[in-house]
Amino acid sequence: MKPRYGLFLAAVMVGGLVSCSNVPGTGRERLNFMPDAQMNRLGGEAFDQLLAERHVMPVGADVRRVQRIGRRIVQSAQALYPDGGLPNEWEIVLIMDDTPNAFALPGGRIGVHTGMVDLAGNDDALAIVVGHEVGHVLAEHSAERMSHQVLLVGGLALGSAALKDQDEQTQRQVLAVMGAGASLGVMLPYSRLHESEADELGLMIAANAGYDPREAVGLWRRMEKQGEGRLEFLSTHPVPQTRIDDFRAIMPRAMMLYRRAGGK
Repeated sequence: MKPRYGLFLAAVMVGGLVSCSNVPGTGRERLNFMPDAQMNRLGGEAFDQLLAERHVMPVGADVRRVQRIGRRIVQSAQALYPDGGLPNEWEIVLIMDDTPNAFALPGGRIGVHTGMVDLAGNDDALAIVVGHEVGHVLAEHSAERMSHQVLLVGGLALGSAALKDQDEQTQRQVLAVMGAGASLGVMLPYSRLHESEADELGLMIAANAGYDPREAVGLWRRMEKQGEGRLEFLSTHPVPQTRIDDFRAIMPRAMMLYRRAGGK
């Protein structure tokens, strides 16, 4: 092994040992050695680029509705997880797009599609969607994914160095298998785990804000009808039935928060 690869591996191992923390609300240990300032900057740049390519709704009843629900969800998240390091300032926009989708970027930036507003149908379901996106920010999933990507790139570099004496075809085949194994064995499961974790956090946040968490089941039944029929093994998201089963398992905790917030 060449010295520079040995140093890289040592640095990665040390970074991994000192860069673990726990996700607020779930307690899961995560790897994150990305600085907050850097992630917020990247999130802001990506958000600006996305908005430049989309049609952002400037005014209207749905804009006011999304922002009203968003403010209430953010306040709930900050109250429920006061040590979560959530941003103080948030930007929540409504994007003209029939696709039922929403997304979040580091630094407190959320985009909701008009198609998701239509599919959600009511404030409770829409609050669960926004809570899910706030959950991604709370858990710092973007930073965690980027940290794992850094480790994977380093691992592939080490593998390439170890294969330097093999013929070119063997090197390509082995590296392709390593890359596929990393994707199916690490990155896709982590994406599904992140989605499930954001579901759990978002449900608790919405319930704590006084929105009915039981609407999550109906929401994902409607989402199931929009499904792509892909195998969960090859999907970055859990299939709707898995999400519904998970929601039902944690619903008693969410209902406690909902009733404490005055829900019926």
